[in-house]
Amino acid sequence: MLSAYEGEILGEEFFSVLAQKADSEQSRVKLRNLAAIERLVAEALFPVITRYKLEPNSKVLLAEKGRDETVEYAELGWTQFAVKLKKLLGPFVREFETLLVEAPVDDRPYIQLLLDHEIALFAFAQAEGEDSSDGQIHLDNFLQRHKALLRNEG
Repeated sequence: MLSAYEGEILGEEFFSVLAQKADSEQSRVKLRNLAAIERLVAEALFPVITRYKLEPNSKVLLAEKGRDETVEYAELGWTQFAVKLKKLLGPFVREFETLLVEAPVDDRPYIQLLLDHEIALFAFAQAEGEDSSDGQIHLDNFLQRHKALLRNEG
C-alpha cells in the first residue's frame, strides 16, 4: 500500500511535467487529467497510510523521481507515449489484482480503487495508443464510479 501511495505522488509529478512539455493543447489537457487522478487517488489512500502508521518518502523526493522518469517519455510522440505507458501499467494491474484478494476487508475498497485506477489508465493508454481513439471516457468512468471515495466520503 505504501509503494502504491508513493507511486501516485510520483505519478502526479510525472504527468504534470509531461503536460508542461506537451506540444498540443489536447495532450496537455489529457496529461493534466492524468495528474489530477493520481493526486485524487493519493489523497484517498492517505487515511490507510495513516491508519497503518506507514512513513512514505517525502513528497519532494517522490516528485523528483517523477520528474526523472519523464526523460524517457518527453520526446515521444503521443501514440508512442501511450503505447509505452500501457506497457508500464500492465504489471501494476496484476499486482493490485493479487493484493485485492489478500487484503483485509477494511482495505478492499482502497485496493479496488487502486486496481480500477490502473485499469482505467491502462484502457486510456490502449485507446490513445494502439486504438487511435479518445481514451478520456475511461478516466471519466473511473472518476464517476469512485467519486465518493475520491472525495474522502467513503
